[in-house]
Amino acid sequence: MSTQDVNDFLKSQGSKAFSFEAIGDAVEGEITAMDLRQQTDVQTGEPMIFKSGAPRMVMVVTLQTTLQDDESDDGARTVWCRGGNYVAAKGSGTSSLTAVKEALRRAGATDIELGGWLRMEWTGEAKQENRGFNPAKLYTAQYKAARQAISLDEMGG
Repeated sequence: MSTQDVNDFLKSQGSKAFSFEAIGDAVEGEITAMDLRQQTDVQTGEPMIFKSGAPRMVMVVTLQTTLQDDESDDGARTVWCRGGNYVAAKGSGTSSLTAVKEALRRAGATDIELGGWLRMEWTGEAKQENRGFNPAKLYTAQYKAARQAISLDEMGG
């Protein structure tokens, strides 16, 4: 393990997850970090896997927002993007992961990038699948690619 790895770990504080509390809640900002993590079962805490044995992953995206709960709040918020195929029972939308994929496609982007801009909105609820659990939240998203620096040589200058 390098000194840089240790320092990166020390600097990483993690950011607050954005709480989508009501349909219509939205968060937006510049993408400052992205990570893939294995999903865990809500009841047992055990890592989740597909029937094939492959790990079920979740994409965690950190956005630099203008939100601030107090003086020590840096405005960073995470959104957890999970897949799934759902039928809307209320409102509209898709899984958060599908919403991001659709936003990338509409923006003409093939990859999500650091420095890009992402907006996620809770727009609906799926049909309830499991008794005792809330129905899945459905989302829409917008994405703008990171601005690319252009050198004076490229401009013909």
